[in-house]
Amino acid sequence: MAKKKQKLKAKVVVVCLILFLLLLFGGGCLFYYKYDEYYKSEYKELNDKKKLDKIKSHYSEKVVTNKDTYLYSKDKKKYKVSGRVAIGEIINLSKTDINKDTEYFYSEELGYYLSYKDVEPYKEEVVKDNRYKKYVMFNENVVTKEEVNLYRGDKAIYTIYDPLDRPIIYKDDLGVYIEYLDEALLVKYDEIDKTYSKHNTDLADASAVPVTVYHFFYKMEDTSCNEAICHSENQIREHFTYLNNNGFFTINTTELRLFIEGKLRLPSKSILITIDDGARAEMFIPLLEEFKINATLFLVSGWYPASKFASPYMEIASHTHLLHTPGVCSGGQGSPLKCLEKTKLVADLKQSRETLNGTTAFCYPFYELNDYAVSAVKEAGFKIAFMGGHRKATKGIDLYRVPRIPLNRYTTVSQYASLIN
Repeated sequence: MAKKKQKLKAKVVVVCLILFLLLLFGGGCLFYYKYDEYYKSEYKELNDKKKLDKIKSHYSEKVVTNKDTYLYSKDKKKYKVSGRVAIGEIINLSKTDINKDTEYFYSEELGYYLSYKDVEPYKEEVVKDNRYKKYVMFNENVVTKEEVNLYRGDKAIYTIYDPLDRPIIYKDDLGVYIEYLDEALLVKYDEIDKTYSKHNTDLADASAVPVTVYHFFYKMEDTSCNEAICHSENQIREHFTYLNNNGFFTINTTELRLFIEGKLRLPSKSILITIDDGARAEMFIPLLEEFKINATLFLVSGWYPASKFASPYMEIASHTHLLHTPGVCSGGQGSPLKCLEKTKLVADLKQSRETLNGTTAFCYPFYELNDYAVSAVKEAGFKIAFMGGHRKATKGIDLYRVPRIPLNRYTTVSQYASLIN
């Protein structure tokens, strides 16, 4: 009997031990499950916060693309590739409610989405070249092919996979320019599907453009400059004040060339201001910058370094490298361009172009030229060349015989107004 009780007691102990172990195991499992659930929840919450912070770190009202990347359009809930944009482009983003599932930022200005990973906040001020807004657009539109590249200079900035239908701002040798994102960008001719007439503006454009010539600048107290082609600071101030007060648009040589070729419609009050040689020319710069007026310096590049005349308002073009020398050929002042050996002429002209950053604009020394000189200028790679002539430049004229209106120290503001109007 005692043995049976001992066995029963032993069994009870074993059962109790088993139950205890089962309860311990079950409790451990339950604790582990709850802990794991809590850990995963905390981990997920932490991960979600990190992801949200990462997405937010890419957002700003103004961003810059950090690589060549895609543009997306949204069809229902799906995003599809609809174009490309180059690295380094500044884009304005629309206000966005960002959450951890945000994958794309929208730009209303652009009309497309971008992956948040492909942009970074941009804080610096962006100043775009809006000079083209002064032009008179064509009453003509261009329709692009289904895939079109938009160029700034030689670089394709945007590639759009849908046809664009836009007014033509102006044309050049490679294609036409359209406005896109507050900028004039090039569409090449081989990416154009068609053009058609459309009434875009009633503004009148210029039928003729005066090209004026200054030479030497001097201060009123300076009496060392006594030639007729010396200009006092006061005289130039009067001329520039007249231009600004009367809404004149001061252009460069490329714009004039495109105007002559019929590829650019200039506003009715347009003018090209030129300065010859380079002596004292740096003294024009403070006035150009004060009045925000553009001018072109025809520089004898072997006489003065172009860096001496650096200014956003001063275009530098060629007046030969070292051939502004009188008495070389017969007649007039004897410009070398009329008779010097062709290889020497072309070598000098090419050297001048290379020295002056590849300029394609040229001015004949002493306003002297003949067919021989013109052929050398063409061979050297110039696209436009200027002389004298006392008349305005009009559409369709010879690009290598563009007339200019010389000014002298006695040209009053009323005479000046009469010459350029």
